[in-house]
Parts: sequence; C-alpha cells; structure tokens
Amino acid sequence: MHRTMSAGLALIASITFATMPVQAADKASGHFRKGDSRIEVRHAVAAYHLETNDPETDDLYVFLSDQPLDPAVIAAAFDPDDGAQAQYRERSGGFVRICLPPTGGECGLYFQRNEPSDSFNSAGYGALSIETRTDKRIVGRWVLSEPEDFFGKTYDFDLRFDVAITPAPGKTLPDDGGEAGAAYKAYAAAVAKGDIPALRRMLGESGQWQFPESDDDRARESLKSLRDEQPLAPVVFSAREIGDHVVLWVEGTDRDDIKRRGRVQMRREGALWIVGERDLDSVGD
Repeated sequence: MHRTMSAGLALIASITFATMPVQAADKASGHFRKGDSRIEVRHAVAAYHLETNDPETDDLYVFLSDQPLDPAVIAAAFDPDDGAQAQYRERSGGFVRICLPPTGGECGLYFQRNEPSDSFNSAGYGALSIETRTDKRIVGRWVLSEPEDFFGKTYDFDLRFDVAITPAPGKTLPDDGGEAGAAYKAYAAAVAKGDIPALRRMLGESGQWQFPESDDDRARESLKSLRDEQPLAPVVFSAREIGDHVVLWVEGTDRDDIKRRGRVQMRREGALWIVGERDLDSVGD
C-alpha cells in the first residue's frame, strides 16, 4: 500500500533536518619535503594509538597523505603506522604521521614514502598550533618554514588538518579478556614451563619457525627470547574485540622481577587462540 507523508509530518521532518548539525568535511593541505623527496598533502585521518585503551592517556595520531587512506584500517591496526603503510605497498606516494599526546604539544612526526622509498622521524622542530581538539575532531597546523639540515639533506613542512577522529573500533570485552584472556594466560604458563609443543601450537605459523622440530638449538634460543619479555602470571586489565582479533592490555612481572605492561594481540584460528603481536615495556614501580 502506498503511503504519503501528512503535512504535519512533513513540517516536522523539514524542521528536524534544518536544525541537525552539519558534519564538517575533513580537510588537509600543505607539504612535506626531505631533500628531493616530497609529498603534497590532500587527505587526513585521525585515530588513537590504543596503547592503554583510554583516550585520556593514549596518543592521537593524525595521518596526512597524498592519496586517500582508509580510516577503519588504520584504527583497527595493532600499530596505526602499519595500517597506513600497508595501504601504500602497491602504489607510489606517502604520508606524514603526527603524534599528539593528550597533555598537549607533540610527540613526534614520522614521514614514510613509497616508490621511491624514504622515511624520516623528527620531533621538537617547527611551530605546532592546535585550534580545536575535542573527542570528535582535531584542527591544527604544524609548520617548519626554515629548512633544517639532516645529514646533508634539508627538510621543511607545512601541514594543515581539520579532521574527524575515528572512534576506537570493535567492542569492549570483560576486563579479563574472556576466552582470549584465558588463552594468553595459558601461553604465559607454557613459556614459564618451557612447553615447546604447546608454544608451537599457540604461536601458529610463527611457532613453526621459532620452534622447529629438527633444530633444538633454535628452539632453546626462541624460548629464552620469549621468557625475557613475558610476565610469569600476567593480569589482563582491559580487552577489546576488533574484527577477527582481540587486543589484551596486560601487566605482570617477568622472571627477572621486571614489571612489564603493554598489549597482546590474540587471533582466533579455528578452535584455537593464536598469540600474535606483542608490545610489552618495562615500567617503574
């Protein structure tokens, strides 16, 4: 049955649409140059580097690029830089990533170019101004107008951005990480025990080359390396499911009584949880 909108409903709809806030379009402009390597900035993406899973303590990354980047890929990556780099593997061009801590100022600038290949890190140079920073949007400019020298090459940049912040993807899990958290604790126990067959399974494809059945010396070296960074009885204090994997935020003390805290990526492969990327740093008491 065909239905038409009444005059009253039409008036309400027109008022509603007229008063809805208009989402500002993302904008980026400027350039980055190092020697003969240069990119013209046209696109912007902003997402948090989820080191703690708390936007009040996590750094905000702003990516400025000469070609469009998928914000969902960057936000879902264990390391946002890897998410951006992966999108340039088959094409020429590059991006600049600006790190903005929650306390203000900057925590570095990273330049990556493909075909020709080039990269560069810098911090503390130029003038950064942030016009707007909310939980939804970041607007600012970072400019180095007078070229600086870097091992015989000069560099300069003028980077402008007005971009929405991509929300953290996925969903929050129980603080213990559920099945993924339990699987990680089983992995920690296997590392402490030196259960190489179990580790070979728990590490998936990488476990096959880290613990080859025909090379006992290699297996012993791999076990030693894992023990050097692994908390003996890790506590999972936060967890997030992102696509086909889960990120756990963990802390604990390793066999040398060094307190460690950081992130672990867990991937489900069939009925198994596989331990993926790990980023665990030593921390003070």
